[in-house]
Formats: sequence, structure tokens, C-alpha cells
Amino acid sequence: MKKAVLHSVFLLVANVLAAQVNINNVLLESNPFLCQPGVVNKSPSKGASFSYALNPDYKMLSPNAEKPTEVRRNERFETRLKIPLVSSPKLKVMLGLEHTLERYHFLDIDPDNYPLFKHLNETDLKNTGISASFFRPINHKYYTSMRLSANWQGDYSAFATTDSRYAVYRLTGVFGVKKRDNLEYGAGLLLNKGYRGKSIVPFGFYNQTFNDHWGVEAVLPSSLKLRYNFSDSRLAMFGTEFNSQNYALNVKVPTAVNMTKDELYHFRRASFDVVGIFYQRLSGWTWLQVKAGYAFDNKSDARDLPRRLTHDLKPSGSAIGVISFFISPPKQCVDRANIQLPNGM
Repeated sequence: MKKAVLHSVFLLVANVLAAQVNINNVLLESNPFLCQPGVVNKSPSKGASFSYALNPDYKMLSPNAEKPTEVRRNERFETRLKIPLVSSPKLKVMLGLEHTLERYHFLDIDPDNYPLFKHLNETDLKNTGISASFFRPINHKYYTSMRLSANWQGDYSAFATTDSRYAVYRLTGVFGVKKRDNLEYGAGLLLNKGYRGKSIVPFGFYNQTFNDHWGVEAVLPSSLKLRYNFSDSRLAMFGTEFNSQNYALNVKVPTAVNMTKDELYHFRRASFDVVGIFYQRLSGWTWLQVKAGYAFDNKSDARDLPRRLTHDLKPSGSAIGVISFFISPPKQCVDRANIQLPNGM
């Protein structure tokens, strides 16, 4: 029970914070009596981003299998867009849109009749989301932020859906303290309601820049990274982060009369990743991000809902590779201060 609760905390924080309680990239009016979140030299946030992620050559164990099944590759294509709606000294509002397409490519499945792996093999798994983020400074030192989001995660055939069986709804609230330009910290609360249940999860964040080169960025318990700034246009980060993908599925299961029927499954792959991330500005507004590392399983599972069974899939560790192109207005156009809670946290 304790393991399940702890895992739920990591999972939910990482999923929501991956979408970022982030009010950067909004044209801000300076006001010495109202603080803006973030620290100097912080990693750039993403106004619009396009990413490709790859986990090659690892294994997963299906129930009653004699040996693990090989996954030749697991790949994701992700697009995110943030649109400023309101920008005033006392209130910032931003609309967020995202769409992810993920595919698994298996080799020989053991046992060869395991319906979940057969269904996952080269099926388009989608995550389509919309969010609204609100930032309001209280005074020169304190600020608040709130985020409302809805995501639809599963194997639906259309580009997007509003079917409630795929839906996950979240509300995130943040209270931050801007101690000085190189130090901020705070805490938040996440409320989650979706096909995997309901939960309330607390979290904290801490960002500090120590000098012209070194800093730390953390969202606990899901992410902790050390930052090194080479220049205004180049930086690197090293550390750990929690990563997960969750989907509601319609799986065709064989029956006793040589027919099939659709049954409901919930599938999750979750991992703790050790990563290195490199950022390079390509032009005034465009950036390249390259991430590499290694993923360690964190209780990935499949829920067979009709039979009320949960199976541990026990994926082996795997390499991680991600390449992203994104837009982030240069600091002379925006106030770089921001809350950037990490991704998909």
C-alpha cells in the first residue's frame, strides 16, 4: 500500500508538472513593487516546441511468460504550444495546447497470445491536452499561480477526442517566494481526477543560481538537476527526473469460441531517469535541446479491468534520447523570470 501511494505521488507530480505551471514568454510590464517568478540564468522555457523521443532495445515481461518480450524501440512525437491571453502587471493568463503520438515496436511476443502487447505493437497511442495557467503577484516577494488542465490519453482513432473514459482532469495551485533574483522556492498542491482514480498530492520547488555558471533547479519529489551556464546562449543540466506515460486502451481479447471481444485496459510505463541535457540557442528566438540518459523502471503495470487484475510488466532499463526544437523569446523581449516546473515533467 505504501509503495502504491508513493508511486502515485511521483506519477501525478511528474505528469502535471511536465505541462509546467509556467508564465514565461509573456511580454511583461516591469514593476518594482510586484515580483516575477524565476531566477537569473534559469533554463529557457518553451513557447512552442517540437520533440522526438526514443527508447531503444529493452524488454518487458508479460504475465505467465517464460522470458521477457523485446521492444525494438519505443518512440514519441510531441508538440506543445503556449499562447498568452492576458498580460498585465497584476495578472498573466496563458492557454496551453499539446499533442503526443507514441508507438511501441515489439519483436517476438512471449507468450505470443498476450493481447495487450499485441495491441500495443505499432498502435497509435495519443495524449491530447488543453490547459489554462494563471499567475498573480502578491507583492515584491510573494506570488501565486494556478493551472487547470484536461488531457485525453489512449488509443482513440481520431486526432482528438472528448470521450470521458480517456480523460484526466487536474488542478494545480502554487505559492512562491522570490527571496532575491538568484533564489526562489515554494510549494504547491495537485488535485487529480481520471480513469486511474482521484488523488491530492503536495510538492515543492527550489531554484537557485550560485554564480555566473552554476545553479540548481528542483521540483520535489519528481526532479532535481544541476545547471551549468556556458553563456547566455548555451547551457547544460545534469540530474534525475521522473517520467511516465499512461493510456486507457480497448484491447481485443480472444474468447472460447474463436472470436474476440474488446476489453478495457489501463497501461502505464514509468521510470526514474538519469539524464544530461544540452541547450543551444540557434537564433534570437529558436533553440535546440538534446537529452540523453538511462531510464530505470518504477513499477510499470497493466490493469485488466474486467478481471480486476494488475500485472507488473517489469521493463528492463533502457537508454534515452530526446531532441527538441523550441521557441523562447530572448531576454531583451521578455522578463526571463518564470516558474518552469519540468517535463514530461
